[in-house]
Amino acid sequence: MGFTIVELEDLSGTKARIYSVVFDGDKETLLEQFFDENAAHEKQLTKMLAKIKTMANDTGCLRQFFKEGEGKLGDGVVALSTGKLRLYGIYFNNTVVLLGSGGIKNVRAYQEDPSLNRKAEQVKYIASKINKGIIDRTIKVTANGELDCINFEAYD
Repeated sequence: MGFTIVELEDLSGTKARIYSVVFDGDKETLLEQFFDENAAHEKQLTKMLAKIKTMANDTGCLRQFFKEGEGKLGDGVVALSTGKLRLYGIYFNNTVVLLGSGGIKNVRAYQEDPSLNRKAEQVKYIASKINKGIIDRTIKVTANGELDCINFEAYD
């Protein structure tokens, strides 16, 4: 399952760059799909968007914004939460974050909800491919927070 990493220029700012992915065959990024799927939770989405913009323009992607350890040890998978709404992503450093998908968490652990588990597993899959790309040097995180992925292909 291939995907393309896309910078979300409207959400990126001077302190951090915000990325998402588009899977082959899709027209929207995972983040756009997340906002579409959770439109009924407008108040929480507005707060989440404010957090993203604060990170991008004012604070950078500080670790305290995220719940860490949502994936395998050291893979960078995190959750950004507002109320019961969870947005899973990949934390690189204080200047780069890749946001995926998520939803409402009404259970103790996301694994107990099939839909939320599928979304988290999707982000863990993306993290495994990106982390491999970083190790193989087909993806580089530049000093100013850009993901340089010119030679990266996410195919098995």
